[in-house]
Amino acid sequence: MSEYRNILVIILKHIGDVLVATPVFTALKEAYPRSHLSVLVDRGTEDMVTLNPAVDEVIILDRAEDAPLFARFFRQAAFAVNLRRKRFDLVLELSAGDRGAFLGFFTGAPERIGFEPKKRTFLGRHHAFTRLVRISTTTQHMVDYNLSVVRALGIEHSEKRLSIFWSKEDSKACKELMSENGLCESEPYVVMHPTSRWLFKAWNSRGYASVCDYIAEKYGIPVVVTSAPDKKEKKRVEEIFSFVKSRPINLSGMLSLKQLAFCISKSILFIGVDSAPMHIAAAVGTPIIVLFGPSGDHMWGPRGNGHIVIKKGWPCQPCGRDGCNGSKISQCLEAITPEEVYLAVDQKLKGISC
Repeated sequence: MSEYRNILVIILKHIGDVLVATPVFTALKEAYPRSHLSVLVDRGTEDMVTLNPAVDEVIILDRAEDAPLFARFFRQAAFAVNLRRKRFDLVLELSAGDRGAFLGFFTGAPERIGFEPKKRTFLGRHHAFTRLVRISTTTQHMVDYNLSVVRALGIEHSEKRLSIFWSKEDSKACKELMSENGLCESEPYVVMHPTSRWLFKAWNSRGYASVCDYIAEKYGIPVVVTSAPDKKEKKRVEEIFSFVKSRPINLSGMLSLKQLAFCISKSILFIGVDSAPMHIAAAVGTPIIVLFGPSGDHMWGPRGNGHIVIKKGWPCQPCGRDGCNGSKISQCLEAITPEEVYLAVDQKLKGISC
């Protein structure tokens, strides 16, 4: 096995995708402990990588899509040139897209490994690599999919836990915010993250509200409701609060990703859907109840043992579509009843009371 000294991993995808790739960083650092490991991510996803002890440098790509075309071109060109100056000897490209392939190729690294494209692209992505990995996502989890590029180097890595890290400042800020909203530090609580970047992955608001009320009435445990700062997500949370009879704590849009990770790590249960926060819960070891609809839990389900996945199991699942017939509403999620979620809650909270 070759000894690489300067390694770059490219993962230009969404927040959850970056978090699911973290076992790759651990595997590389264990195999090449003297290497300098850099990770290239899109701006807005770097919280999934920063402070990770396996990563020596986080390189952030700012696509600056709101800038004029001319300025954007020169900014991206300068970025590529600076990347080349780092003289990487190994590049692993996990994005499976043309931008990542181009940047990997432009580094000039003598060894460049990526996924074999499903079809030949106009830009000739398949020419950008010295080695291509042929793999299917239909039979395995995305963690194993990502680790296949590590196996291509002859590295067999059994540790597949996701990892996320935060600072003392992050935990302090989260504690203060929860205290301001009436939650004592020693008090057990449940985190409900009802939204996703794509709302067709989310359950209905009345269902979420009824689960909040069920937990409050039966167990006397407060529910902390979170979401991203996105207007659509916050509006969905407002709708949930319009239906609740109990008094959950609304922290929607108030927490950074690292603060959210701390918040989830201290909770006794996470309830949500296929989203980055669900993967954060898996990373910090919090028990999970997750509702799956159009996406496949065999690919994107929570890693670890003891989690509960609720799905209807219809023949059309997973379809990967943005709702049924382009409606942005997934009937396979709508068909899940509050009673199904109550049963899962009882499994996880039985014997716990305030």
